[in-house]
Amino acid sequence: MTAFLQFWDRVELWLATLPFPLQVVILLAMGIPLFLVAAVAVEKVADILVHRFRALVAPGAAETGKEVR
Repeated sequence: MTAFLQFWDRVELWLATLPFPLQVVILLAMGIPLFLVAAVAVEKVADILVHRFRALVAPGAAETGKEVR
């Protein structure tokens, strides 16, 4: 764990010494794919939870696609 923390400290120091526009480009290059994966994962979990909730509230509605009112 100590080796990883020392590595991360070196990376953090290197990033902090870069010019701001370059920091933004690196953040976007790494952040956008990460945020996209996180958004897809949240959507999948929400779909599963909604499907299970509908199955509890109206047992036949989840399979037929009928709206629960």
